[in-house]
Amino acid sequence: MNRGPIIIRYAQAYFNLGKEKSLLDQFYQDCQLLLGYCHEVKDFCVFLNSPVIKPSQKKGVFTNVFEKKLNPYTIRFLELVIERNRENHLKNILICFEELYKQEKGIKSVLLITAVPLEDSFKKELIPLLEKELKAQVEMTTRVNKNIVGGLILKVDDKLLDSSIAHQLKRLKKQILS
Repeated sequence: MNRGPIIIRYAQAYFNLGKEKSLLDQFYQDCQLLLGYCHEVKDFCVFLNSPVIKPSQKKGVFTNVFEKKLNPYTIRFLELVIERNRENHLKNILICFEELYKQEKGIKSVLLITAVPLEDSFKKELIPLLEKELKAQVEMTTRVNKNIVGGLILKVDDKLLDSSIAHQLKRLKKQILS
């Protein structure tokens, strides 16, 4: 992720406001909603980054669409981002805010990649084990990638444990060829 000074400054300001107003959890929920739009609604990012659409129009759309869904402070923050022509950085600002929030709350982000979908019962058993091992609350997301053949890939924050069959085959091939 691009962590330029603009992104860090805005994310930190939004985080500090949430902390000051005791709205950090609400801001986190708002952030997740907005990031959901960034990831799932293709035209949302196109709209944000469009130089043709005037800032006043963007602010109006944000107010109309999100007025009942987001905290008023979040709406004002979004308006400020737009006023300062930083809307092209919004997605990264929100991601940086999420990282600050998780760091503050002691939450570890865990990504589990498997070759086949996992049953919910397995996930429910795995989360307490990970929380005990990591000594932190765990927020786990799962993905399916058939290319790993079998096994799993576990990513915790910036650490990676790759016990996939595809990875083991690559290591074996490298050993044989060297």
